[in-house]
Amino acid sequence: MKKVMDKLLNTIRFDKKYVLFCMVLVIIGIISGSLFIVILNSTDKSLVIEYITNFIDNIKNSSFNYIDTFKNTILINYIIIVIITILGFTYILAPINILILFYKAFIIGFSMSSFILTLKIKGLLLSIVYIFPHLILNILIFSILTAFTLKLSITMTTSIIKKKEVNMRHYFNKYLYTSIFVIVLITITSLYEAFIAPYLLKLIINII
Repeated sequence: MKKVMDKLLNTIRFDKKYVLFCMVLVIIGIISGSLFIVILNSTDKSLVIEYITNFIDNIKNSSFNYIDTFKNTILINYIIIVIITILGFTYILAPINILILFYKAFIIGFSMSSFILTLKIKGLLLSIVYIFPHLILNILIFSILTAFTLKLSITMTTSIIKKKEVNMRHYFNKYLYTSIFVIVLITITSLYEAFIAPYLLKLIINII
């Protein structure tokens, strides 16, 4: 078990500059998502308010479907993991993963601003419960995976240009442990998002 954990930790420390780049991208994405709601017209803002209101009402009235939410959440997350992994191995298309990561961060920022638009100060509290800690952990997980694919892409491209051999077994092993790390954590955060986060939201909604 210790050997597995050591390898997982080693994977996370894999090239910090790529992880740092992804984290900066995430911050930009969250800020962009938060500000995007400002440029929406009144009709779109009304749709956002209606969606958030219905979402809160479903939780408050115990109409929220936990099982379906879990199935949809984990399916979407697994699909994104597969797409990022496949694009990483194509190495030419790996930069698309940057757009995927940015979009994930953008949605977090947009979700926060949507709660605030709908419920003002109360919305700020609900938005924090809605995204923390599961969505924050998710974006960190996807950042690690994206950083790895970018590193692999650049390494492969450089090896082709300079006509150098690359130890693919080394990268396959890294990918294996990265995948284990990502899948386990994504499963945990998906469970939290589907079952625990709505419960906490309901408690806070009833209090405020």
